[in-house]
Amino acid sequence: MRSGPSSPDDTYPQAADGGDRLLAHVSDSRYTARVAAIAANIPAAADQPAVHALFREGVAALGAERAAFVSFVRDDTTLSSCRFMIDCDPAWGRMYLDDGHFVHDPWLAYAAHHSEPVLADELEVVDPLQRRVIDLAVRAGFVSALLVPAHSGAGHARISALCLGAAAPGYFDSPALPTVRVSARMLAMELHDWWLARLRRSLVVRARLSHDDLVLLHHQLQGHSSKRIAAELQVSKGSVDCRFQRMNAKLGVPNRRMAVKLAIECGLILG
Repeated sequence: MRSGPSSPDDTYPQAADGGDRLLAHVSDSRYTARVAAIAANIPAAADQPAVHALFREGVAALGAERAAFVSFVRDDTTLSSCRFMIDCDPAWGRMYLDDGHFVHDPWLAYAAHHSEPVLADELEVVDPLQRRVIDLAVRAGFVSALLVPAHSGAGHARISALCLGAAAPGYFDSPALPTVRVSARMLAMELHDWWLARLRRSLVVRARLSHDDLVLLHHQLQGHSSKRIAAELQVSKGSVDCRFQRMNAKLGVPNRRMAVKLAIECGLILG
């Protein structure tokens, strides 16, 4: 990553007209309050179209020209856990998914291991497959991009990333950047929490998990054997095994380990 500036006058040497336009937008005294009001409405969004509308409204309020929001599970190399929303050319979104760029995306790799927003051009990308993902994003209008990770904490496997984009070079490399970062994190966290809550509700409703089921999952997470679980719950070992078998069937997974993994992904338990 590039080193920081040596003086305030050198802070934004690359900010051209794009950065000036962003600064003018952010200078509105209602800027932060407007983004916060949109973010505050996200938890009450009834469905995906409703939250997508708020997402697009939030992107416009932040001053970005386009955006993508991805929620995924750390170290999952498939798209099965991925949730994707875009406010840009849908052809780019289709190509991104169809060509498997999710696996090689350096921006998602950053989000998986960092929590601080970062300008995309501060990331060093040398791998050819990762470079291809970036080139595709640039062609889609993400010439200047701000990456905003969203995490629920160390115990959660699910991570999200909000990517704000603009076609002008240096658009986000602006004196407005600190304010945009703070406001974008509000939007990213509310979107992340909405998806997590939706996945949790869907799993609970579909599988009809009970409090007792969650207790079993907590025991399994801690590596407890059926014998130990039975002793702590004062039931027979056979009863514990049967309960796990029924729960695995409800969740559609082959074993206890996968049941725990799914519960962690959906935020039902902390890993």
